[in-house]
Amino acid sequence: MSSRCRNAIRLRKLSLFGLVAVLLAISACDNSPAAQTDENAHRALPELSDEIPAIQNAAYTEGTRRLVQDTFDSIQTIQNKIRNEGLPPWMMETEEVRISLAEYVFTLKTKELIYALNQLTEKPSGEEVLRHMITEALTVHHAKQIGITVTPEEVKGMIDMQRRAMKDTGPKTSAEQLTLYIMEQRIRITGLSEEEFWNSEELYSAYEAAIYMNKLMEHILADEDL
Repeated sequence: MSSRCRNAIRLRKLSLFGLVAVLLAISACDNSPAAQTDENAHRALPELSDEIPAIQNAAYTEGTRRLVQDTFDSIQTIQNKIRNEGLPPWMMETEEVRISLAEYVFTLKTKELIYALNQLTEKPSGEEVLRHMITEALTVHHAKQIGITVTPEEVKGMIDMQRRAMKDTGPKTSAEQLTLYIMEQRIRITGLSEEEFWNSEELYSAYEAAIYMNKLMEHILADEDL
């Protein structure tokens, strides 16, 4: 198999795993330059190492499907309770950081899911998850403050690339099948159609933040003084 073919297969796999990394609020990057994966996506998401997405080693079985479905059912139940019982909507709200209670619950539950799929007994604490979310929000804020920009075309290009990866009908590993099932459940609990989900403001914001963080990393790595 030529190196070009191997790279194409690797990029497709990274697209699938990167998709879940963004949408489940799991950030992961190494010090590699971003991969150029689409002519319309001027900056790709950070290159993912072979070990980073925990589900890359998880099997697509009845047990893992049930775990995924139960997790998203739980998220949906809690988020409905937040809306219907008038609970305080914000976990943290400042000029730099806005984290809703629903977003925090989603991130905590999905991180616990990834740990469980990877058969790790120690789960992240709520404090650790919140600290990580604050760090990401401050990172995006800092990127904007120093003049880094992300265009709508860049965000749309990345979303389109990931959506095509989801629609790819080629052979898939067990972990990739599980990744797609996670995304099906992710879309299900939003109550949106697939088309509405891919064009939603929430999805746009998630990819925009990921690209901001990637550009900041590139900016830091390019600064010889640092």
